[in-house]
Amino acid sequence: MEIEEITDKYRAFKPQLRYGLLVLVGVLPAINMWTSSGDALEQRKVQVETEFQAERQTFEDARQKAAELPALEAKLTEIEGELTKAKEFLPDRIEIDTILGFIGGLEKELDVKLVKFTPGAEMPGQNGLEYKEVPVDIVMNGTFVNTMRFMDRLVHMQNLTHMRNIQFSAPETDKVVKEGEVPDTGPKKVDSQAKLILFKGV
Repeated sequence: MEIEEITDKYRAFKPQLRYGLLVLVGVLPAINMWTSSGDALEQRKVQVETEFQAERQTFEDARQKAAELPALEAKLTEIEGELTKAKEFLPDRIEIDTILGFIGGLEKELDVKLVKFTPGAEMPGQNGLEYKEVPVDIVMNGTFVNTMRFMDRLVHMQNLTHMRNIQFSAPETDKVVKEGEVPDTGPKKVDSQAKLILFKGV
């Protein structure tokens, strides 16, 4: 069919039909593009949306961590302060003479006699922690109440200490009061023994 015949037939169409043909011819390229690349565009859209959500989550996580920084810094400062304080109570060396001087003052104050004070060999800290223990076998004589106060003061010395294996013996038996002697009516004294643990840094 020649072009002139096509033109004549087109002119013979009603105006509405001609306008419809023009619209159809105009949208054909768009329809062709959609059918050929529509699926690819949909896949790309899904991919971009997924990447956007991932980046948004990363941003939210980073913002949350940034908001937690002041609290973490405060916690770190608190831990450093506690560590400094702990080092004050965990000396690099144990001054036995100083400890004996402190105990001598307690003997006079609480009327408790230190019968035995025997330091043992240094032992490594438990659970692999970086400290050492120095066990000291001690034997005391005094009233039960004063002995308990004595041991309480020992574990609250400036140096970090601990008491283990505390044992009390039976009270002393009544002594025969000789003629002319004044009987002792005060609290009865007991013997006690324990293991005083002294701690030191590595």
